[in-house]
Amino acid sequence: MGLSTAMEIGRSGLNIFRVAQEVTSENIANVNTPGYSRQRVIFETAPPISANGFPMGTGAQIASVERYYDGLLQQQLVNAQTTEGFDTTKSTVLQQVEPTFNEVTNDGLGAAISNYFGAWQDLTLNPAGMAERQTVISRAQILTDNFHAVSKALNDTISIQNQTLDPLISDINATLNNIAQLNGQINTTELVSGNANETRDQRDQLIRDLAKQIGITYTENSDGTTDINYADGGGALVTGATAGAFSLDKVTDPTKYAVQLTPVGGPLAVVTPLTGQLGATLALRDTIVPGYLTQVDTLAKSIVDEVNVLHVAGFDPAGGSGKNFFAPIAAIPGAAAAISLDAALTTSTLAAAQGALLPGDNRNAVAIAQLLNVTTTMGTATFNSYFDSLVSTVGLDTKSAKSTEAQDVAFTKQLTTLRESNSGVSLDEELTNMIKYQRSYQASAKIITTATEMLDTVIGLIR
Repeated sequence: MGLSTAMEIGRSGLNIFRVAQEVTSENIANVNTPGYSRQRVIFETAPPISANGFPMGTGAQIASVERYYDGLLQQQLVNAQTTEGFDTTKSTVLQQVEPTFNEVTNDGLGAAISNYFGAWQDLTLNPAGMAERQTVISRAQILTDNFHAVSKALNDTISIQNQTLDPLISDINATLNNIAQLNGQINTTELVSGNANETRDQRDQLIRDLAKQIGITYTENSDGTTDINYADGGGALVTGATAGAFSLDKVTDPTKYAVQLTPVGGPLAVVTPLTGQLGATLALRDTIVPGYLTQVDTLAKSIVDEVNVLHVAGFDPAGGSGKNFFAPIAAIPGAAAAISLDAALTTSTLAAAQGALLPGDNRNAVAIAQLLNVTTTMGTATFNSYFDSLVSTVGLDTKSAKSTEAQDVAFTKQLTTLRESNSGVSLDEELTNMIKYQRSYQASAKIITTATEMLDTVIGLIR
């Protein structure tokens, strides 16, 4: 091995340690970049040469620049993000719904029901009293107003979930297109033996973001691309550099958009997302909140029916037969929004008596007042117990959702911490590497300097 070989080893050393410094600088610069995976230079011995029949080394070379990546952690994070996306969305909306049934204050629907039947109880003490009769009507109006308020709040929540689908679908489609675009860039770069580590990191981060919105499965291909499938339906969302697309059918039912998917290479079809933020939004719109509303409607219709039956059977102070107290409601759906006092109801037409010719008769008022604590057409529940059960259900659902969300967040945080310990940038380690590569670069330069001095000496001897 001659001096020229030594100089070549020094030159290659300068090149590889310059690259190593660049990689270290890249790591330090991206210490706070979300989803970035630290990189390292993999060195290997350069191919030896034969000198005087003996193999002699020719220095070192860069085998590759690798990123610290754990495929299992990526899969766990994707699954955890999907679960967290569903539970967080559900918890957020339920916490918005819960104040609608807040019975800590004394002006909620439960208090309005009790006060209404309490007014009938007060009327039993003075069936002919105009003040007591007016109180019954006033309390009834407050009751209907409370039913309207609860119904509006729940219907608004349902409508908001429906409207939320539009920006959510747009965001999902944008993410799918970005992943497909990055797939294409990765494939193009690596076909010419380029380094696409940063692009892979960006794509992996987008996959985790997408998993929070919808349930997905993915496959990493040998060409560097990642194919993504829809977990709740199996359609291809991304294949190579091509992306599918979600859409909304806003024509068939504007109050209840249908989610559609056009997968890669497949026809448009209606799908039913069950997981992620999209699945939670649909569950809240179609099942959870409508379930609460149905119970409120059932309670409203039952009160209307039970009170009307007794009121029609009674008599007013003038001996006239009773009329409907509430405007009749034909069906349960929409009952809470439709409940209202009968147009002909006045203080003079309140039917507190059960007999036409019995002055001071309060038996009908007593019967209506007792409706509060007797079983009704709703089954074995009284009006109070039925509403209390609904309030408890909403409260327990909200508490359970908050608890589940906290567990999901803690689990995701744990997985993120594990990823950071494996793939995150450690400034201490990178600064150590920087000093090591700096010294190695200086040593390589010293090899060239020394070989040059030796060569000058040889030339001087010849002269």
